[in-house]
Amino acid sequence: MTLRIITPPAVEPVTVAEVMAWSRIDASNQEPAPGAITVALAGLGAGNVDSGAHRYLATFVTADGETQAGSASAAVTTTGGDGQVSLSGIPIGGALVTARKLYRMAAGGSTYLLLTTLANNTATTYADNIADASLGAGAPSVNTTSDPMLSMLITAARRLAERRTGRAFITQTWEQVLDAFPTENWFRLGMMPIQSMTSLQYYDSSYSLQTVDSGNYVLDADTQPGWLLLALNASWPTAGDVANSVIARFVAGYGTSGSDVPSDIRMWISAQVAAAYNNPSGLMDGRAADLPFIDAALDSYRVSWL
Repeated sequence: MTLRIITPPAVEPVTVAEVMAWSRIDASNQEPAPGAITVALAGLGAGNVDSGAHRYLATFVTADGETQAGSASAAVTTTGGDGQVSLSGIPIGGALVTARKLYRMAAGGSTYLLLTTLANNTATTYADNIADASLGAGAPSVNTTSDPMLSMLITAARRLAERRTGRAFITQTWEQVLDAFPTENWFRLGMMPIQSMTSLQYYDSSYSLQTVDSGNYVLDADTQPGWLLLALNASWPTAGDVANSVIARFVAGYGTSGSDVPSDIRMWISAQVAAAYNNPSGLMDGRAADLPFIDAALDSYRVSWL
């Protein structure tokens, strides 16, 4: 029997922010918000920037998220005769920054709205000739960037917990591959908890892929691990004499968000990440910490045959 993941989870059971809180990791592990931009009238005559006073600010963007709004610039006042603004001294971020976003306050407004995204970490100038009506979403107030190591450790800890328990935490699609149909009227599915059966397929003697009618089998998703059972008066088809000839595809997981995952599993993952992050050279045995209740958090989710 071979198990292979087809569609990985879209999110992790715990967020970076939750792990940071658990580990007492402070904001020094986030990309700091940028400083102020220098602004001035472009001196190019009429333009699209609405007449009035405007201020600007920037944010840094990394693979994990975006910083909160940076320091605001001095005000610059445009008129009908000079409606373009020159931005200079746009801050450059650290090595993890992949882009910067520029925000502008509309004339007479109090909220910073998205002006443009600089898809690099090198440009320091920008010419603004955009009307207020074309401005976008508001500037963020929360820093969602993080040390990329935390994201890597969360994924690694989740995979370790899934292997130890035989469970998929966040909704994901799996395939179980067999060399033949069993001689019994059932076979066990190797990942829990099962949400639904997608398909049961097999290669026939001509090595053509066939699909078993869903009326010929019944999914027992309540038992853990789950079982696929022959329906009354049905029989397994004859698969070709080739390796990996039977493919059962199913969806497993507690749900689509971290809140769907049991709290003690989430606690175990957080503890693993905290231990690895704070002591990267001392996690060789895969244990989260020298705390029995942490180490035992997965025990009730293990199945003896795994």
